[in-house]
Amino acid sequence: MKAEGILPIIGSKLDQLTGLYNRDAFYREAVLLLGARYDTKYCIVCLDISCFKIINDLFHVDTGNLILRTAAEYFKASLNPRTSISSRTDADHFVLCVPESELDIERLIKDLDERIQSLHISHNILFFAGVYPIDNTRLPIDQMCDRAGMALRRIKGSYLTRYAYYDDKMREQMIEEQLITGNMEAALLENQFTIYLQPIFNPVKNTVVSAEALVRWFHPVHGMVSPGKFIPVFERNGFIVRLDRFVWEEACRLQRKLLDAGKPIVPISVNLSRLNFYSPDLPEFLSGLLKKYELKPWMLKLEVTESAYTDNQQQLLAMIATFKELGFPILMDDFGSGYSSLNMLKDMPLDTLKVDMAFIRELEKSDRVAVILKFIVELAKALGMDVVIEGVETQAQVDYVKSLGDVAIQGYFFSKPLPIPDYENLLDKYLSNMEVD
Repeated sequence: MKAEGILPIIGSKLDQLTGLYNRDAFYREAVLLLGARYDTKYCIVCLDISCFKIINDLFHVDTGNLILRTAAEYFKASLNPRTSISSRTDADHFVLCVPESELDIERLIKDLDERIQSLHISHNILFFAGVYPIDNTRLPIDQMCDRAGMALRRIKGSYLTRYAYYDDKMREQMIEEQLITGNMEAALLENQFTIYLQPIFNPVKNTVVSAEALVRWFHPVHGMVSPGKFIPVFERNGFIVRLDRFVWEEACRLQRKLLDAGKPIVPISVNLSRLNFYSPDLPEFLSGLLKKYELKPWMLKLEVTESAYTDNQQQLLAMIATFKELGFPILMDDFGSGYSSLNMLKDMPLDTLKVDMAFIRELEKSDRVAVILKFIVELAKALGMDVVIEGVETQAQVDYVKSLGDVAIQGYFFSKPLPIPDYENLLDKYLSNMEVD
């Protein structure tokens, strides 16, 4: 697949599985192609497969490999080898460099669908694509691919659209992400991060039963940075691991402060982002915090997400078993948002299910939601688990949760996330008659 008149690069390598260029070879060949055809408008196209890991889990790695080879054969057959190049960069990720005049992205995805469907695999396998029309040929190829990848991430997992083009809004998002990345180290060193606490309330008992620690970023120039902006960036670049550890320690520091003041406390739950499960010292670090602040394990609950289970089941299960041995309560956050919810309950020794807020938000629109929520609560209780319903915002939702029995709620109806002084005042209001453990 060489551009006309371009000699092969000595030492260039092919992906062994598909016969396409690998990442490094694609970068080199794309530079030559764009240089040789400087008068032609080109696009970079990034493609990957929705839930490819699930395919490997449900079937076999050979099935996944067959899908990848079939896609590669399609690219070899459909792209003009004189004007276009294709690569498999890693896993289920493909990158193409195609003249804009030769790219029909809808046809490409439709043809891919037909090729994959011809394999008769009993699973809905969908390709998604992000396209960057090259408007700056001086950009390094890897940055061009990043822009196409940004467009891909915008629609990945959507069933409404299968492709997206990079645009100015994404460029602004990229600049914003660069600002976040450039400021994150200083923010941690200069204590720009702090924790807020969102109380979790039992409407039947009329009391606070726990709280969730949530991180907030107050930049000295830009003010409050939305967690919806910086958390996804930190999850992609790995900084979330360090930020999580900051949150955990701040939660422990607060519990120690309340105990020293002779005040009653409730457990604080902290999030364990999935990247943390690749840190072998995670149990040691958390147990070390308990020792440092002289706390008991029940005072710090650990929240994991369902997506962490789908990423690496065995590693997650082993880590949770260790946490349970250390005495930490384990919560599953966003329960019901993924494909493996019921299978997960079979494997994981959970103490609490936090039901995804999407359910309660649909309560007044669908009678089925009420049936599902009731089933989840009954199932959890039968398995010895507590239940928290997330996203509760109306009186009607509260009344419904109360009808389910001893179930807790988290949401703006009872309280938004609070700065520490306001949280302490709320505890004084609801727990003034409690004895300190």
